[in-house]
Amino acid sequence: MVQYEMFFTNEYIEEIVTDLANAMQINFSLQDVDRAMQERDKHSVNNVLFLKKGEQFICIDCNDKDWIFPLVVRCDEQEKEKVKEIMMKWDNLIRAEYNQKLTSDIYDVYGKEDNFLKQIEDYYNVAFCSIGGT
Repeated sequence: MVQYEMFFTNEYIEEIVTDLANAMQINFSLQDVDRAMQERDKHSVNNVLFLKKGEQFICIDCNDKDWIFPLVVRCDEQEKEKVKEIMMKWDNLIRAEYNQKLTSDIYDVYGKEDNFLKQIEDYYNVAFCSIGGT
């Protein structure tokens, strides 16, 4: 397994989720995305969009305390190149739009102690990796 993370601006959430879910063959609906985006209780786990297939998942904290969301993707080794390519494409597109320095790489943080997933799980007091998948 590999785990990639990045921040992105919320206006691209539907496109990013669609690209990643299609590449990872994870079923979802845009209503799932909308539901997480519309949650107003900043402490509700309903802010989190968590799409899972087996051990692979896409996790986005859509809490509107900020308009920049953390994205966590865990995928199999076979999927890592296409997932990384999609994430790099979106990261650099957004950075270019906001006139920021482009990213040269996204690194695997699987097994690292301090990562976005751990921060999201701690904030909402939940363990997403123990949730059953399809």
